[in-house]
Amino acid sequence: MNYLSAGYYLILPTLRKEYMDKKIVPESVLSVSECICTHYPDISILWGNSEVKKDRYMEQLGLSSNTFQLLEKWIEEHRKTGDVLFPQVFSNLDAAQTFVDRFLNHLPDIRLISIGLPKQYRVDFLDDVTAFSSKNPEPYGVEKILQRQLPVNMEGAQIIGYEVLGFDSGLFHSYLCNGLEHDFSQQFNFSINSRGLIHTFEEADRYSDYCNELGEATEAVLWLPWAIFEYERSN
Repeated sequence: MNYLSAGYYLILPTLRKEYMDKKIVPESVLSVSECICTHYPDISILWGNSEVKKDRYMEQLGLSSNTFQLLEKWIEEHRKTGDVLFPQVFSNLDAAQTFVDRFLNHLPDIRLISIGLPKQYRVDFLDDVTAFSSKNPEPYGVEKILQRQLPVNMEGAQIIGYEVLGFDSGLFHSYLCNGLEHDFSQQFNFSINSRGLIHTFEEADRYSDYCNELGEATEAVLWLPWAIFEYERSN
């Protein structure tokens, strides 16, 4: 299977949400959806004008004022080079590794991951995004990365599962946001792994078809099967 890179992310796994079925979903969940998991850094705060929000974010990250200023400077510099794209996505592995090692190494629970789109779905994805581009003429980071048709960087990578995701205004929805684990368990022989991810591409592909057939019962997005890769962090 050939996977095209859709970017590199720093994600904090979360405890299973109350609306998720505890008989199906494990206690800890890793999801590319920001409805479920926190992503780092929060670009909306760093690029915003609220000093109060920045102070709170600095405290949340456990950074000194000086280090936080260096973080902001680093993000701005790497935004100009295209290493950091809006929202919350790194275009290459080196930038993501450097950022987490330099600024978030004291937060060991943050996971460095990448997501890969099966090559056969690239045109479908970009066509779907283009259909809604009037809302945002400037392409989002994921779009820009997929347009380059680069493979996922496999250096130190381990595929840890799959997630059915729908792209909407720069961010992703997960099937878990919609409680669709209930549907999957009724319609299929459904189970997920210890990270809350789907075991195989074939299963994720089948579930994404099911989501798309639901139409307005879910978000108006194109659901696709995405591969999730994790990288070891430096100590």
